[in-house]
Amino acid sequence: MNILLIVPCFNDNYHLKKLLNCKTFKGFNGKIEILVIDDGSNESLSNEGIGINFKLIRNNINKGKGYSLRKGFAYALENNYTHAITMDADLQHDPKYINKFISIDKNIDIVIGSRKFDSAMPLSRRFSNKVTSFIVSVLSSKKIYDSQSGYRRYKLDSSPFKHCIEDGFQFESEILIDTLKQKQAALSHIQIPTLYNNEKSSINNVVDTYKFIKLIIRKILGR
Repeated sequence: MNILLIVPCFNDNYHLKKLLNCKTFKGFNGKIEILVIDDGSNESLSNEGIGINFKLIRNNINKGKGYSLRKGFAYALENNYTHAITMDADLQHDPKYINKFISIDKNIDIVIGSRKFDSAMPLSRRFSNKVTSFIVSVLSSKKIYDSQSGYRRYKLDSSPFKHCIEDGFQFESEILIDTLKQKQAALSHIQIPTLYNNEKSSINNVVDTYKFIKLIIRKILGR
């Protein structure tokens, strides 16, 4: 199993540096390649002040998380990686769980880091996550506990990401539906802690809800 770790980042130099300088990542230095995708941040990301090796790709303008992840997957395939682990740069994903993602059977198509919907998660996010997880579960015919978690492992040769068209956060629902509706597709979960740092979310509740509804209608119509 040859793994690329993909970290999309937008206007979050501070948390990214803390993440990559943590003890866990220093232990991975030279063992797992890390790809950071700067999604058109106002202040361009750099490797200054970061004590490990990583590759940096920059979008000239903000294109969205889905666009950045597709770009990361394409890079992974071009460079002969078999799997990709994705995590956010905002410290909501504890990197010590990377080893758990690695240890799961390499033939599993998607592994999701599943959080508990408890008081550590804001009420609005708990509600939206429960609703979207239910809908995505129905459309994919697999029980998904946390459809909004971006902490995942993908098996790249079975991922239909090239056919996905969502550029924003909706991509993470689209890729679940399109991957798991495939015959014999396999899904697994690992339990991860629910972490929030009280930073303002990039999710726009109204706009992104509208985009999610459009995605679901498109999938129901088989598009």
